[in-house]
Amino acid sequence: MEERDFRKKVGWFQFICCLLVIWNHAGNAELFLGEAAAEHPLWVFQNGAVFEIARASIPCFLMLSGYLFYRNFTWQDLAGKWKRRVTSLLVPYLVWNLLYYFGYLFASYIPYLSDIVNRQQIPFSVTGLIRAVLLYEANPVFWFMFQLLLLTVLAPVLYLAMEHVVCGILWLGLLGWGIVSGVQLPWLNLDALTYYSVAAFAALHCRKFTECRWDKYRGILGAELVILGGVYVAEYYLRARIPSIVLSRCLVPVGMWLLVDERWLAERKPFMECTFFVYALHFLPVRLVGKLAAMAFPGNVFVAAVLYLAMPAIGYAVCWQAAKLLRRFAPRAWRVLSGGRGAANVRAERPDGAER
Repeated sequence: MEERDFRKKVGWFQFICCLLVIWNHAGNAELFLGEAAAEHPLWVFQNGAVFEIARASIPCFLMLSGYLFYRNFTWQDLAGKWKRRVTSLLVPYLVWNLLYYFGYLFASYIPYLSDIVNRQQIPFSVTGLIRAVLLYEANPVFWFMFQLLLLTVLAPVLYLAMEHVVCGILWLGLLGWGIVSGVQLPWLNLDALTYYSVAAFAALHCRKFTECRWDKYRGILGAELVILGGVYVAEYYLRARIPSIVLSRCLVPVGMWLLVDERWLAERKPFMECTFFVYALHFLPVRLVGKLAAMAFPGNVFVAAVLYLAMPAIGYAVCWQAAKLLRRFAPRAWRVLSGGRGAANVRAERPDGAER
């Protein structure tokens, strides 16, 4: 496919994944039904197949990030990629964590607001501040960002492991063995490393196949991989086999990439360009809207279900409006909080994906 089509397809996948992340955090059965939620059909619906569909978003994000990082990668590119990711990953990671920490700290002392954020009079401490900023303790949604930062730091190791095809296959086999054996790494999730490495291997050695123009045979293969991924999800729930769920979350994003014809996709709209900002902010409006609705309509299953289905659109729309306000009235803050991404930051896209 042409570079323009590739960029368009990546942008659409990032946008859809962002909506799925919001959906993943939109569960509201416990807010509306309290202790009765655990056995209610609404809870089962929100935590069953729909939950698994939404959970596929993070592996897909990791695979997109890994592919873009190692696309056209050479050793000479490493310093530049690291430098750009200080702006696009590290700085916004630290700033957002700082904002979440002080936001929850202040909210915990304000009547009614403390109930909404579910925190009561958080005591300030330097240790707590450091842990919140560095280890995302006040912002659990950023576990993904933490993993991505670690994977970026490990770039030389990963490139050495996968620079050559045979070594890359052996590396992926080693990761597979680690998943099967239940190996636990300090800080870094082995499944995140696996998703990222699979995509990096594809960028280094399978780019021609990954980016070739869509045809019906790719579509058929993609559909088969998605179905196989669903089979492995079922196996995971029936037998509680961790490797099955990891394999499923590798197969489904790859299958969807092959299944979707880039010619079906319209050009990206400006609101689709701020997925990182939406990812960073979405949890607050999603939970706020959910809790306010539960207070207004306690026990109302219909309202809960409609709100749950509509929440990706609601959450994204709220965050998009916040993004527009920031871009207009605080452009410097916007650049920091968006990591230099978004429609307001017009710049030429590099063919190696460095802007991601």
